[in-house]
Amino acid sequence: MVKSKQLSLFGLIGITMAFFGTVRSVPTLSITGWTQIFYMLVAALLFALPIALMSAELSTGFPGEEGGPQVWVKKALGEKWGFVTSWLLWVQMFFGMVMVSSTVGVLFGYVINRPQLSSNNIFIFAVILISYWGVTLLNIKFDMVKIGGNWGAIIGVYIPFVVLVILGLWFFFKNGIQQNSYLGNFKAKDLVPNFSHLGSLTYLSGIIFIFAGVEISSVHANNIENPKRNYPIAVITSVILLVIFNLVAGLTVSNAVPLGEMELANITQPYLIFCKDLGLPMILVNVISAMILIGVLVQLSAWVLGPSKSMIKVADEGNLPKFFQKRTKRNIPITFVLIQASVISLVALLYVIVPDVNSAFLIITITTTILYCVVYALIGISAIKLRYTLPDIERPFRLGNKGNGLIWFISLLSLISVAITMIVSLIPPSILQPSQYTGYIIFQVGATIIMVAIALIIYKFKKPEWKKEK
Repeated sequence: MVKSKQLSLFGLIGITMAFFGTVRSVPTLSITGWTQIFYMLVAALLFALPIALMSAELSTGFPGEEGGPQVWVKKALGEKWGFVTSWLLWVQMFFGMVMVSSTVGVLFGYVINRPQLSSNNIFIFAVILISYWGVTLLNIKFDMVKIGGNWGAIIGVYIPFVVLVILGLWFFFKNGIQQNSYLGNFKAKDLVPNFSHLGSLTYLSGIIFIFAGVEISSVHANNIENPKRNYPIAVITSVILLVIFNLVAGLTVSNAVPLGEMELANITQPYLIFCKDLGLPMILVNVISAMILIGVLVQLSAWVLGPSKSMIKVADEGNLPKFFQKRTKRNIPITFVLIQASVISLVALLYVIVPDVNSAFLIITITTTILYCVVYALIGISAIKLRYTLPDIERPFRLGNKGNGLIWFISLLSLISVAITMIVSLIPPSILQPSQYTGYIIFQVGATIIMVAIALIIYKFKKPEWKKEK
């Protein structure tokens, strides 16, 4: 048996940060002003760290089994809830990819010097359909992940993020704190949420979305030397660095954008402000927009096939009808790929129903976070249960040298943070009109219940003949 190549401590830190180093979430962070410091610390300490540490123990406990969360939940809570987990990790993409695709339209408007298109909801809807169906058809025909490669992330994620931080700091040192910005007229009370205005708390859900998927890095826990010592160092260091970089970017953007004018789906907005103020050529905005656009399209490409390949394994195990097991000659899970593209098209109609692009973007981001939270609740419960049902399996990374006290503490902390996130997510955000509050709550509750219910119904009526013959 060939031993996997071991990662260095710094290598794992780099991989973990790469999952979350994106500029797309900066406007959602920035719109909260000084309160973003509180929100980021809450998201990191109460949400990201507990989930990452639990996932590391679970991942190292079952190193040879692909599937991650659905495997852990299946072993702890049974096949039904394992299926629900895999289903939710697939369907959350319907909402998440609509949110990601919406930035394509905004960015494209700036690439072609038509920035007014960034607030045109019909244009955004049309671009979502064209971009997602485009990358879907390309992935069916070609190996787009290989074509995009690592260069897509470097060009579309890392360089724009570094440029944003540099320009933001340059703007700050030149101008100081702008009084007409989200940071202006500072008061100590601005550092904590205004609990008398609950609508502002909803942004916590959008900020927590920055760390959604934190369990992914746990797959590398077995490949690092001395995981007991090095994995928590890598995770804690990564989270601290992510908090610092995101806060630098978030605070500098908060300082540049005039109060009340933040465009959540438009990451190009701060670049435009920085370039104008610093006297830089405006062609830089077009170039950066094009680079981020490339990064978004590469990300969309990766997500077209990734979750579908996980789901077709679930279908092969007999949890879905044989219709879902169809593959192309290139082994593409064609049924899943086409279903997700169709459903994403329907979810994108929210941009037509809710004309304000900002509101639609935030609503979809929050829906994705809620669905993730259901999965994280199942992981938290599974982490505790597996300590009692499978106490003797080898856990190279284990929370606590002996006893189960630490796993109980970390899991309960995670479950509490997930519960708070879901409750806060149901509070109508302040950017909505009062007339939209009821519709917002119905949409979030309805979407969550429907997505979970569909999985439970499918599992209840599954048939033995659905299982793929070996």
